[in-house]
Amino acid sequence: MHSITASLKTKLKQGKSIGGAWMMTVNPAFAEIASAVGLDFVVVDMEHGAIGLADLPGILRGFSGETSALVRVPSADPSLIARVLDRGAHGVMVPRVESVATALEVARAAKFPPQGDRGLALPALRASAYGTNPDYRNNANRDTLVIIQVESRNAMNLAVEIGSLAEVDLVFVGPTDLSANLNLEGQDHFAALNQAIDSVVAQCKTAKIPVGIIPFAGRAIPDLKQLGFQMIVAGSDVGFLRESAVNLKKTLEAN
Repeated sequence: MHSITASLKTKLKQGKSIGGAWMMTVNPAFAEIASAVGLDFVVVDMEHGAIGLADLPGILRGFSGETSALVRVPSADPSLIARVLDRGAHGVMVPRVESVATALEVARAAKFPPQGDRGLALPALRASAYGTNPDYRNNANRDTLVIIQVESRNAMNLAVEIGSLAEVDLVFVGPTDLSANLNLEGQDHFAALNQAIDSVVAQCKTAKIPVGIIPFAGRAIPDLKQLGFQMIVAGSDVGFLRESAVNLKKTLEAN
């Protein structure tokens, strides 16, 4: 299972880009479709989506092939991070991290001792194939992907320091929350917001720290790759359904 995420880490270290989408609904079919078409990953969103902890095992069973299941937890709660990974997630994305100390705490929650503080109950975990995978502990410590979100001025200023932690694999810019925090919401402020975001990715590139983002503020995927963003999360199951329904309605109503 974790060799899938190891390939993502290898791509990131080689400076390559990885791409995927958000999953907001409790529908394993989207995980199956994403796996069938070969997306690098899907971010299963427990922060803003309708997905709860009890929903995860059924959703995670939908993943196959080389598509990684990354879970965005709703907060920097070490116990929740461990429980998500216990159920079989390949990695975690953690929002609203405001200090290096918190980043280290949540990253260590994703690793077993001695590298971290994750509790040991290997025979009971879905992630270890219920104890039948003897290599799970070592592979999980090596391969679990840890992503820290940058969503405020304070976090933006700490992005390099957070991303330099050995336990952190990538920093992810959340442009919507960042724009609100910087008081740069709306199209009139796109230029200033992009300038702030560009400063983050430029500093991280110099420090060889991978950075992720969503398409935002008038920038398309090729533009983001050109700027140096290595992880692009574009679209969601809800968005794809909504856009298809809107297009269908227009077609049906056309003369």
